[in-house]
Amino acid sequence: MPSTSPAAGSVAVDASPPVFTRADLPDSGRDYPALEFLRSRRLRLQGFAFRHVIDLLQLGREERVTRMLLDDPVATLDDAMGLVVWANKLYRERPGLGLWHTCDRAGRFIGMFSLTPSGDAQDVAIGVRLLPSAWGRGYAIEGGAALCGHAFDTLGLPALIAQCAPGNRSVPPLLARLGFEETAAGEQFGNPARRFRITRRDWRGLRPRRLAMRQSRPEG
Repeated sequence: MPSTSPAAGSVAVDASPPVFTRADLPDSGRDYPALEFLRSRRLRLQGFAFRHVIDLLQLGREERVTRMLLDDPVATLDDAMGLVVWANKLYRERPGLGLWHTCDRAGRFIGMFSLTPSGDAQDVAIGVRLLPSAWGRGYAIEGGAALCGHAFDTLGLPALIAQCAPGNRSVPPLLARLGFEETAAGEQFGNPARRFRITRRDWRGLRPRRLAMRQSRPEG
């Protein structure tokens, strides 16, 4: 989860978009509804629609965000439109999961948060990518805590996972503050990845910063 460094956009959005059919598209001449999903003290998360593709391209073409990604950035108009269709397919097929367009209190786009299916074990991964203008303001931890509360208290999920690039220094302390613990390293989209996990039983809200810093330091 991001804060003040390039890591501020680099917890993986962990799933590969599926093949779409006509049924996955909105009615002719219309856009997706972009309904509000979640609101925290300073953030508003809503569904993605085609009217958000410019925001996605802005996020996907920001080198300070993309250089620490595990997956490919949203670099083209087709990429952005495909992500919007996939997000809306996910809203419909897995209620409560998705990728969400995120604005601050002034209505400015700052990035996206996500809860997405991950791998064959039916895990759910939490993710976030923020524009550099939103780094260092505590948005990642605020949105992450809101999504953890939603995942465990509303959806009743048994656990959440997260992954980031090995060189990402800002994500692990933020995950530790949410109660995530590091597990065995692995690969994601062919890239080495640090992996983290938290169970519903262990979710207790934000942990003290000092404790989180100790827990997030790699061994060795």
